Amino acid sequence: MNNLTKMLLTIVVAVVIPLVVLLGIWMDILPQSVQVAIGMIGVISAIGFIVIGNLYLMWSDIKTGRYSKNS
Repeated sequence: MNNLTKMLLTIVVAVVIPLVVLLGIWMDILPQSVQVAIGMIGVISAIGFIVIGNLYLMWSDIKTGRYSKNS
């Protein structure tokens, strides 16, 4: 896969799909249940990203000995 295809795919995933979803919600095209599901998925993924990211950073600090008394 060449670089142009990768770039276009990234743009579609990062810009076009979220924009279509937001426009669908704004124009009342999507049913309310789909809107609620999209919101729930967004909130759950944000919470997961924050929690997993913090756990990873704490684990890497402990692994490298950042908070040990020797240093």
